[in-house]
Amino acid sequence: MLGLMSATTPPNRAVGEVLRDALKDGGEGPEMVVLPTGSFRMGSPSDETGRYSDEGPVRTVNISQRIAMGRYEVTFDDYKRFTDDPTTTQTLPGDVGWGRGSRPVINVSQKDAKAYAAWLSAQTGKTYRLPSESEWEYAARAGTQTAYSWGDEIGVNRANCDGCGSEWDDEQTTAPVGRFAANAFGLYDMHGNVWEWVEDCYSYAGAPIDGSARRSGCGSNVRAVVRGGSWLDGPRSLRSANRWGWPSYRSVIHGFRLVQDLNP
Repeated sequence: MLGLMSATTPPNRAVGEVLRDALKDGGEGPEMVVLPTGSFRMGSPSDETGRYSDEGPVRTVNISQRIAMGRYEVTFDDYKRFTDDPTTTQTLPGDVGWGRGSRPVINVSQKDAKAYAAWLSAQTGKTYRLPSESEWEYAARAGTQTAYSWGDEIGVNRANCDGCGSEWDDEQTTAPVGRFAANAFGLYDMHGNVWEWVEDCYSYAGAPIDGSARRSGCGSNVRAVVRGGSWLDGPRSLRSANRWGWPSYRSVIHGFRLVQDLNP
């Protein structure tokens, strides 16, 4: 059976609990949701409609590290607390006229995302980081085997993409986070809106099966992995197993969400 195979609850943290850490500057960090640990089958089966060859072979991965994941993609409001800090050299990215606030931050590279994670860790005393590719897919699937967390068809008004049947189809912009139903883990916008940076380099064969990120053994392939599809892409790109490799550059289709390592 593919999808979630087992789950346990991190001590002192209930699965599904929403956490939000205080910042040293008096603000609050992004909302995080405690995920179950467990095993799942990563990748897409050979008969999945729209499958790409780099989505397999399917393998069992064990997610044993207790983590909380961003309930939403990191927003402009979240990121602005970082760029407003006078000790940082980062600047607030442009929004191409779409608006900031609760929209996912865009025009950020993987390097920018890691800098935000380091700043957030220093502000809170907790360990924030980009998710591994397997952690991301585990969270996106939320116990499912289907192409999307809600089934094998894109449906209507379930995500923000080109052809998802939402009010943003005609606008061709990002949507404010949380405008569609959450998955079974309580996470929003895992499919669509913006591609999300993860930690791994773009190499699949022989990748770790313990939930960790692949950072070495990638040869000359220096592309970073992004997951989830975006407002610009069609439904095929939004499937849970879909993956893409990009150089770490800034774009209007790239954003991110973080995970927090939870102590035992």
